[in-house]
Amino acid sequence: MSVLLSVRDLKQHFKMGGGFLRKHYTVYAVDGISFDLKQGETLGLVGESGCGKSTLGRSLLKLFEPTAGQISFEGRDITQLSPKEMRSLRQEMQIVFQDPAESLNSRHTVGQILEEPFIIHGKGTAAQRREWVSELLDKVGLPRSAADRYPHEFSGGQRQRIGIARAIALKPKLLVCDEAVSALDVSVQSQIVNLLLTLQQEMNLAIIFIAHDLSVVKHISDRIAVMYLGRIVELADAQQLYLSPRHPYTQALISAIPVPDPRRRNQRILLTGDVPSPISPPSGCHFHQRCPYATELCHSTSPELRVCDGLAHQVACHFPLSPVEAVPLGKAV
Repeated sequence: MSVLLSVRDLKQHFKMGGGFLRKHYTVYAVDGISFDLKQGETLGLVGESGCGKSTLGRSLLKLFEPTAGQISFEGRDITQLSPKEMRSLRQEMQIVFQDPAESLNSRHTVGQILEEPFIIHGKGTAAQRREWVSELLDKVGLPRSAADRYPHEFSGGQRQRIGIARAIALKPKLLVCDEAVSALDVSVQSQIVNLLLTLQQEMNLAIIFIAHDLSVVKHISDRIAVMYLGRIVELADAQQLYLSPRHPYTQALISAIPVPDPRRRNQRILLTGDVPSPISPPSGCHFHQRCPYATELCHSTSPELRVCDGLAHQVACHFPLSPVEAVPLGKAV
């Protein structure tokens, strides 16, 4: 598979504050992220709330203008493209938001919502667009009669299907799912995840799946990137990451996944302290204040994301855990 999306040292900083007697300050939401995404691949993006996952997803689509770094899509550098130049590329990259009740226009019927992408990009006649809307509803498992109804008439899972239908209307190559199942019941989550997997196979979609539920991410992802305070601290094949987490933060996250066996619950790793503020991140490794293995080197020098176990497993840690230390946790999962 060829590389669809290539990201190098991407940074997204926000200038905040200012005004009368108020100081300016900077939020380091995304602070130097690099990875590649292949066609048809799913990359899971996990981490605690506030780590920059959603900001990264929006930055990749240039909904935010990146502060620094490079984003290449199909080999083309799109970092400096203007909104006008990005217009045609919007057909190739789309996003599914967390709350469909907020992202769907409540004054429009489902048919109008799904027809809008075709109108914006000047595709088809009115009759063709109506037929395309019906086909989209078929694809996401909704009756064609749904086109004449309004979003509030549907359940949360059905509204998310409408959001997905809108996102795939123009047959994109990249789909960013920003907490797309987080607000849904567990049973509905599995239905939406299975729908995404089916659409991915049919359309050869590349997906960036942002979530905080590690069990859901494992099910849908080919690879998983773990974020902490604006940086990727570990990137690996999904199965390998769960069986052998090499970063202390990843190990703590995985240990928190609920397991039915009470004998294994005492293996949970509790981190001390709170996540530092992205306004004033720590020097060196951002995780060193909560890491039980931190040394003076961790305090002063930021570790690079580098290969640990072959090309498929990368860790940003000066002292990554050995496979012997990691494997028992994986068995507990």
